[in-house]
Parts: sequence; structure tokens; C-alpha cells
Amino acid sequence: MPDHSPNPLSPWGIDLGNQRQQAERLKKTIDESHGMWGAGDLKYAVHDALQLPAPKGDPGKLGEFAAAYNTANSQLDVIQMKVARVSAEHLPDAWTGQVGEKAAEVVKASADDLTRCRDMLGRGRDQLTALASALSEAQTLHGQGHAPLSEALKLLHDITVSGAPDPFNWDDDTMHTAHAKAKDGIKSIYDAAVKAEDAGRAAARELNALAGKALAARFKNKGLGAADKLVIADAEVAGSDQFGTILTANDVTRAGQFMDKMSDADRARFDQLLAGSKSPEERAYLMKALAAGHGYDEIKAFDDLIHEHGGDPSWLAQRLSPVQIDSSSTNQRDTSYLGVAWNQGDKPTCVAGSTVTARAMVDPLYSLQLTTGGHPGDPKYDNGKAAYDRWLKETDRVYDSKNWWNEWSDGMSDGESKDAANDEIGKHTGAGYHTVDLEGPEQRKDVLARVESAVDQGKPVPIGVKEDTWFRPDGHQMMIIGHRGDQLEIYNPWGYTVWVSESDFVNNHMEGAAQGGDMPIADHVQMPE
Repeated sequence: MPDHSPNPLSPWGIDLGNQRQQAERLKKTIDESHGMWGAGDLKYAVHDALQLPAPKGDPGKLGEFAAAYNTANSQLDVIQMKVARVSAEHLPDAWTGQVGEKAAEVVKASADDLTRCRDMLGRGRDQLTALASALSEAQTLHGQGHAPLSEALKLLHDITVSGAPDPFNWDDDTMHTAHAKAKDGIKSIYDAAVKAEDAGRAAARELNALAGKALAARFKNKGLGAADKLVIADAEVAGSDQFGTILTANDVTRAGQFMDKMSDADRARFDQLLAGSKSPEERAYLMKALAAGHGYDEIKAFDDLIHEHGGDPSWLAQRLSPVQIDSSSTNQRDTSYLGVAWNQGDKPTCVAGSTVTARAMVDPLYSLQLTTGGHPGDPKYDNGKAAYDRWLKETDRVYDSKNWWNEWSDGMSDGESKDAANDEIGKHTGAGYHTVDLEGPEQRKDVLARVESAVDQGKPVPIGVKEDTWFRPDGHQMMIIGHRGDQLEIYNPWGYTVWVSESDFVNNHMEGAAQGGDMPIADHVQMPE
């Protein structure tokens, strides 16, 4: 039975704030209200369903916004082609040496940035167009539910008195007809609410993701020139795709903040370090190191180790970005260094292993230590087996520091997972992690936008999965590291990354991420804020 607490909008005290949830509750009541003793419940539910407003929004205005995005997209396309043509041609012969190199970097970065802007405007246009269409359809569908609901309410008035069946005018056939019409009407209203909500969520996620990719604009610090901001933000992980910029939105924000906090002396030395870099990629990794919270002296020592190879983006990527965001396919992709995979093996160190790798993704100094032991180029240290041994040693360290009982059979609790994320990842991204339990599909839907926003900014999200059994289910932790459209990229410490769909996340089909283990349920996430 529904809650009968008072509410001016409803005889049953229904809160009309969340339209889909209210429509779902009313649909359940209407579907289950049968016969003479269900007439009162049916009557009140139909009354409340008629009070639900149509999905909010103005499809016409959204269409106007989409048209404006399309106009801007077309204008940028013309400009982009001109700049791209310049970047592909030789610069003036007078621009030689370092001047010519810097000019070429800026022109290339400008062309790349215009391409991204054009593509983002196009994707924004498509999202707004889709939202306008879905909202228009939802509002029409909602309106179609009113006629059968109104007819049902009229019939119910004829055979009831207040909330009880009228013994003098009761008619079974009338009740059956009212029930059928009520079911038709509430289905239209419920379907309308679902369509509007799903379209709104999809548009919000995509538009938020697009906004997060405007990296250069996030440099708020003083002194760094517009051209330098553009070139550094444009630097990509070698071998990656369009989602593979070295700096994330969070990196750019934090790097700018830390630059402003530097002493004048350190800032001057850091500027000199950037100016002496051999490539935009080297400069971007220096900025990423700064974003991870390292001071000038640490960053200088780090650059001393990588500077010899600063002009080799592939060398830098291999050692400083051991796990890359790969949006090229949904296939499993192994994570390894020089042919040796980073795999937790038969130890219950999934929490520690996924956390160690996530830290390597956000902190290039830590990554360099894992891959080379601080001795890049020395085959004694810089080899696949040695790197894997260091990764295992680090997973043991994290496990031992957080697992109070220090028994391999125990694994780590959700609380220990949260503490590990805060100590190992949060200290280098500025995020504080807390556990969010995922108790049903609606809660997973609600948390999804926050998860995607976090990874779009460059904040990995630990996720716990478990078996579909009530008796001591086995659990496993992985790491959500990327987002593309309706797909999430998952890092599994069994040694690979894989993409899963939002639908799989919401509807407990995560077994594709834990291939070889039957653990479909997304149980909880450690949410960075």
C-alpha cells in the first residue's frame, strides 16, 4: 500500500519531484490494483498520474542551440582547413632554428585544437538535436496518456465512493474497463518520463565530457603564454588516439595552481626547464609531474633522467604512460612493460594492484620508478621482468600497509580500498575518495554520471565487483580509467584493459571486464570528489 502522509499535491502524499520514480510507483500501483477492493487504490493512483506534469524543457530552444552549434562548427571547419594547410606546408625560410621549431609547434597545436573544437561542436550539436527530438517525443507521449487516464477516472467515480467501492453502483465490467484504460495511460506517461530522463542523462554526460576536454582554457596560472598553454595541452601520448592527451583536465587545473604557488626563484627555474625541453611531450610530462604534487627539485631530477630522450615521444610514453586510454576498440588490451604483463597472479592483491597502476597513470615520477627503477636505459633495471618485480613489490607494500591482518587469504575490505585510494591516488590528484554502495540499477544509473565525470577529468575510479550468489561471494577490484560515449574503460589487475557498456554497468553484466571470473555485479565504487 502507498504512503498516506499528507501532501497538497496528492491524497497519498506522493512527492512529484522525481517524475520517473513517481510514474514508476504509480504504474506499479495501477498494474496491481484489481477487483472491487483495488478500486480505491486505482482511483487515487489515476488521480495522481493525471497531476504529473509533462517532461520539462523546450525542444524549440534546444533546436536553436543545435543550429547555433552547427553554424559555429561550419565556420571553424573553414578556419581549421586553412590552419591545417599552413601546418602541412613549410614555414618561411627565415624562421630557422628554435624560432622555427616553436612556430611549427604552435601552428600544429592550433590546427589540432581547431580540429578538436570543430569536432566537439559537432558532437554537441548532435547531442542537442537528439535531446530536442527525444524531449518532443516524450512530451507528445505524455499527452497521449491523459485521455485514457481521464476516461478511467470517470468510470471509477461511477463505481466508488471516496476510496471505497460503491455497493449500489458497483460493476465488474466497468472496473475491468477502467483498469485497462488506466494501464494504457500510465504506460504512456511512464515511457515518456523514461525517454526524457535517459535522453537528458545521455546529453549531460556527453556535454560534460566535451567541456572537460577544453584543456588549454583551464590553465589559469599567471605568466604562461597562450601559445605555451596550447602546445602543452595538445601534447599526446605517443601511439594513443584522440583521447590520449598527456594532461587531463585535472592535471591542467592543478599544474596551474601549483605554478602560482611557486617561489619566484623556483618559478624562474621551472620556466627555464620547460623552455629547455626537447618536445611538447617532455614539457607536458613535466607539467603532469607538477600536477601530481612534486616540487621543483624532484621534477628537475626527473627531467635529468628523461631529458636525453625528450625528443622521442614513444620512449616517453612507454615509460611514463604504462596504461593508455584506448578508444579504438572494445577488445581486451594487455597492460605490460617491454612484453611482461603486470598481473597480480594468485595473490588476493586486486585492490593493491589496481591502485598501484592507477597511481602510475597520474604520477609520471612513480611510473618512471616502476618501469625503469630510476635507471632508464640500464638493462639491469630497465627491462620487463625487473619492472614487473617492482610492480609486485609495490602491490605487496600497499597490501601490507592497509591490510591489518596481513594474511594473503583475507584480501582487503572496502574501507581499506578507500584508504589505499586516498593515500596512493588522491594525494596526487587532489581528490578525496569515499565508498558508494551500488544496491540497484537506479543507484548505478545515478552514480554513472559522476563516475564518468571523474574519469573524464583524470581521476581513476576503483570499482568492486562480485559473484551473483548470497553465500560468501567472491569479490574483485578493478579501476575505471576511461569513458567514451556509452562505454567505460576498465583496468583489471589481471593484466589488461577492456571496455564495457553503461548498460552492462547498470544491469549487472560486468563479467566481460573480469574475463575468466563470474563476477557480474557492480557492488560499489570508491568515488573521488
